[in-house]
Amino acid sequence: MAGSLQDQFLAAGLIKKQKANNIKTAKKKAVKQSRANKTELVDEAAELAKKAQEEQRQKSQALNKEQKLAAEQKAIQAQIRQIVELNSIKKYPKEMSEDDLSTYNFTSDKKIKTMLLSPQNHDWVTNGRIAIAKLGAGDNEVFHLIPAEAASKISERDSSVIVLLNNASNENKENDADDPYAEFEVPDDLMW
Repeated sequence: MAGSLQDQFLAAGLIKKQKANNIKTAKKKAVKQSRANKTELVDEAAELAKKAQEEQRQKSQALNKEQKLAAEQKAIQAQIRQIVELNSIKKYPKEMSEDDLSTYNFTSDKKIKTMLLSPQNHDWVTNGRIAIAKLGAGDNEVFHLIPAEAASKISERDSSVIVLLNNASNENKENDADDPYAEFEVPDDLMW
């Protein structure tokens, strides 16, 4: 199949000889005119190919950027899951009866949730030493107790995972140190 593309089309019968001659003469005229005007002959096919290549490059860059962001987000979610699972605190010892446990109510996704906790964990959640983190979504959500330090690391990556982290106010601790009655408990049956 040697020869020009035009010759191959002629041999295959895809174009007529007159049409091929008209194309040859038009090309010769364009070359002659570009020499006379001292202008460079514009190759439209090359320009279209460059334009298509540039569009393809831009699409590829956008797709690569999107894939990179998705991979980074996936890595962050894996880090969060690992931090929560490694720092998870038991809610209560298995040998404790339900009568000894305290219920702790909190909100998650505009719904009130209840968690059974040991009295010590209940106090720590209230004082901000322990946070509540959520892994999963919908019916698969699982709540974990984690230390406040781990919760702050998670909040830097994705704050939506931390459901509850009470602020341990230094002001209350200072007031407790100055309070002369801090060591005395208030009776439960005291009515004002």
